Amino acid sequence: MSTSLASTAMALASSGALSSRHTVGQSRPSAAALRAAPSRRRLVVSAVAAPFREEEAVAQQADLSAAAVAAAASRGRVVLESADELRSTWVHRAWVGGATALMAGTLATGLAQVDSSGAAVSAGAAALAAYFLADVGTAFYHWGVDNYGDANTPIFGGQIAAFQGHHQRPWTITEREFCNNVHKLFAPATPFAAVLLGSAAAGAPVWWDVWSSTFLFLCCMSQQMHAWSHMKKSELHPAVVALQESGLMISRRDHGAHHKAPFDCKYSIVSGWCTPLLDGDCPENSVWSKLEQYVYQHWGVEPRSWHEPQADWLEEERPGTSA
Repeated sequence: MSTSLASTAMALASSGALSSRHTVGQSRPSAAALRAAPSRRRLVVSAVAAPFREEEAVAQQADLSAAAVAAAASRGRVVLESADELRSTWVHRAWVGGATALMAGTLATGLAQVDSSGAAVSAGAAALAAYFLADVGTAFYHWGVDNYGDANTPIFGGQIAAFQGHHQRPWTITEREFCNNVHKLFAPATPFAAVLLGSAAAGAPVWWDVWSSTFLFLCCMSQQMHAWSHMKKSELHPAVVALQESGLMISRRDHGAHHKAPFDCKYSIVSGWCTPLLDGDCPENSVWSKLEQYVYQHWGVEPRSWHEPQADWLEEERPGTSA
């Protein structure tokens, strides 16, 4: 499963649907060079999230007619028109509840087999490894969807548009109800969770039951941890604040650096444990830079982080916060 997450960005780059509309170069260009360039073509990707209050939506988007919404949707943009789209539905809850039950069943089956100190150590090590690898896996996925593809990319297009819209209006994620926010991860995880429960019932090793169920659950929950990292302490449950302050969960301070142009570091959204290993001492020495060079050399596709962001990629001011 972690291999699949780590290779997602490569799959995006190798897809025939991907294209780069950046100026081609052998390495990450400097900001001065970009400003001096006579012309640069715009990025294809754009995503717009709605204001987080209905009354603000009326004030901020009075000119967003039904025709404009339809036109935006036809270009693959994500347009949230009302607060209703931030609420959880029974379908969202069913996906989240069902997948969680399957994962919990796998974990419980594995823990029921812990009958010695050796088995307990094995289970504990498996859980710790799952926590770290979930951080690594989500970081690779985040890097991939931030830098490659657009809303029309097969399979991943919706996630790509959503992540890029998130950079423009990051507060929207905090306005989504829990199941609304995470169901898009729990839904595709459900078949995998069912397979894992079946393997647990068939007598899979303790370490596998613990590792696989914990890893899959944390990957699914990463979107909510991401949401919490955008919220103030006063808006969070004390238990979440405690986990953030202890370093067990990504915090507002740790994730905030990712939302500064050119968005080329701090991609992890579970705990942040893997960030020093992946980011290195500077962007040019990071794992991401090496991967970007590899992708460019083999497929000729540049990441968005090599260029200064366009206006529709810059963070907007949250409605209601201006003086």
